[in-house]
Amino acid sequence: MKYTTEEIGKMSWQQWNEVMAKELNDGGFKAKEFNKEVGRWTKTGQYSAGNEPKLFVLGTIEDSCAISYLKKLGLLNNGRCPMCGASIYGNPGRFTSGYDPDYHFQICQNCVNTRGGMRRHSSSGCIIALLLFPWYLVKNLF
Repeated sequence: MKYTTEEIGKMSWQQWNEVMAKELNDGGFKAKEFNKEVGRWTKTGQYSAGNEPKLFVLGTIEDSCAISYLKKLGLLNNGRCPMCGASIYGNPGRFTSGYDPDYHFQICQNCVNTRGGMRRHSSSGCIIALLLFPWYLVKNLF
């Protein structure tokens, strides 16, 4: 790991995003940008932290390999929530993209509760399935 929890904790949320953008650019990752010549979005741009920290990880980075690279460097999954910038205390939650299961990282429990990270699901669906299973078996026998 190149970055420690202490180093990340001393950075502002904006500085942390700027370091992530720099590391992605130095690592050869390309961000999406609109290419006017071909008239479509291409992965040829440079990463930029922008002015709104909450949009960087979930808005700019679309590549699960880039997320894995940041985790390898210690910039993600290292005690800080990329969704709100707060330190993660206790058990971290997990954000997983609905489009790519390899795009995941740790988030704080506050973001789990307010922004849709991985939650514990109710087991009521399982109970209903167990109650209906005998009816299904009887139905298929006749």
